[in-house]
Amino acid sequence: MPRTRLVWHLFIVWCSLVAAVLVASSWLASVQLARIAEEDQRQRLTELARLAGAVTAPHDESLDPEAFTAVARSTLAESEVALELLAVDGRPLTAGPQAAGAAAPPRTAPTDERLVAEARAGRIAAASRFEPATGRRFITVAVPHGPAAAPTAIIRASADTRAADRELAAAQRRLIAAHLALAAAATAVGYVLARRAVRPVQELSIAATRLAAGEIEAPLPATDLAEVADLADAIAGLREQLVERGLLIGRQGTQQEAVLGSMIEGVLAIDGRQRIVGINRAAAELLGLDLDHVVRRPLQEVVRNPELRRFALRAIDCREPVEDDLVLHGGRDRTIRLRGTALRDVSGEGGAVIVLNDVTDVQRLENVRRDFVANVSHELKTPIASIKGFVETLLDGAADNPTDSKRFLQIVARQADRLAAIIEDLLALSRIEQSEGADNLPVEPAAIGGVLAAVAADCEPRAAERSITLTTRCDPVLVAEVNAPLLEQAVINLVDNAIKYSDAGRTVWMEAEAAAGELVVRIRDEGCGIAAEHLPRLFERFYRVDRARSRKLGGTGLGLSIVKHIVQAHRGTIGVESEPGVGSTFTIRLPLAR
Repeated sequence: MPRTRLVWHLFIVWCSLVAAVLVASSWLASVQLARIAEEDQRQRLTELARLAGAVTAPHDESLDPEAFTAVARSTLAESEVALELLAVDGRPLTAGPQAAGAAAPPRTAPTDERLVAEARAGRIAAASRFEPATGRRFITVAVPHGPAAAPTAIIRASADTRAADRELAAAQRRLIAAHLALAAAATAVGYVLARRAVRPVQELSIAATRLAAGEIEAPLPATDLAEVADLADAIAGLREQLVERGLLIGRQGTQQEAVLGSMIEGVLAIDGRQRIVGINRAAAELLGLDLDHVVRRPLQEVVRNPELRRFALRAIDCREPVEDDLVLHGGRDRTIRLRGTALRDVSGEGGAVIVLNDVTDVQRLENVRRDFVANVSHELKTPIASIKGFVETLLDGAADNPTDSKRFLQIVARQADRLAAIIEDLLALSRIEQSEGADNLPVEPAAIGGVLAAVAADCEPRAAERSITLTTRCDPVLVAEVNAPLLEQAVINLVDNAIKYSDAGRTVWMEAEAAAGELVVRIRDEGCGIAAEHLPRLFERFYRVDRARSRKLGGTGLGLSIVKHIVQAHRGTIGVESEPGVGSTFTIRLPLAR
């Protein structure tokens, strides 16, 4: 529906009121002027009739028709008023104006009889007649002559109203012109008044528009109009409420954004049509989405995973929370635990909030824990079973045979040593993990060349037994902040493995250098190498590439795991490169200064 401005409403009402007043006043003035003009004509005719009677019969005597006729002719010539003398019964006593060549009004019996009856009763009677043939109007007055109680004659005066009507029309035209001028002035004044009346409302409207656009400090107009002032006060109160609510919503939004942004879990909110209405950074990273370009877009358009879309439909439709696991395939497969809760807003459209939790590492750790329990049980079970079996054999009588007794006791001793080595490695690993978790590993500047020299001295006998050459290359002045005993243990474990898995006559290299602010230690051998499928799990507890050979060589399966945790306690990293039949290279990278 088209809307009209308030100024035009006020102006149209004003103009309508002015027009109504002026039309009514013009009509009333015109009627009053016509009445006054006609009353003046009647008065003039009455005075002329009385004057004619007085001139003809000064003392209310009987009128002489001939003398009256002379006076009538003179009056007709001077004032164009026709005078007639009638008897009290209405009979004409003179010839009338036609005899003198004057134009008399047409007579109608009912009107004449009424005039005569009124005059015979001693009252002055008047009537107005219109002649359709000529378009002329006449006024006739009947004036009684003689005593009021018993008139002796009746004088009838008639006159044409053309001159009076012309004057009346001119006066009415002047009146209309004056009213039109007054209407024009009133219209201009009304427009000015309407504009002045509307100006506070317009200013208030502009202020409210600026306020709605976000200009909280926009000033509100001051006015003397009580209603507009009350409205301005109401808008001012509304502005204060908007400011307070805006600050509250802003704080809540900031807090919500901070909470969602700091959450490790991903949060995804969708509406009833599966359009994304909210997403935090964790969810965007999990799903590989651009945080700034996915809001209000359909889920099926931005996420190419039918399982997630089906879960979203379930979350929207189900009243109770639903859970499920989802595997996201990519460079590294990840397992995502989904929990969806339906939303119901006042509009009834609904939606759902889906919480995404990456449980890949949790499941991996659970698998590692399960494997660790199984492996440690197996590793401990083997020597314990062997010790128990040989002890039972000795108790059954084998102790009486010196040869068997010595051989069995040697086997028990070896299994006991193996059991002690496993327990010692587990304890060492536990201590290292505690230091790693607390981040309180004691370090001090140490010469790396001295650490490698100590490793070479420790491993040289075992290398000589297998005819393996140990080669060391390190800058004598290379110093780093490390825990020297732990770093020595890590390198010993790596060198010991290199010796165990290298054939006779091979060489094992120990190298250390400073590169890009890091201490780089490499242990390289020419052993049997490691297949690529074993490399990701090589540093897990009790993981063995060749279980039979490892046990035969006396390994506990914890050496590389200890190395990894020693390196991590130093805030470093360890990596391995290997090729079956060629050899392996273990690389430790530690910060030079903590």
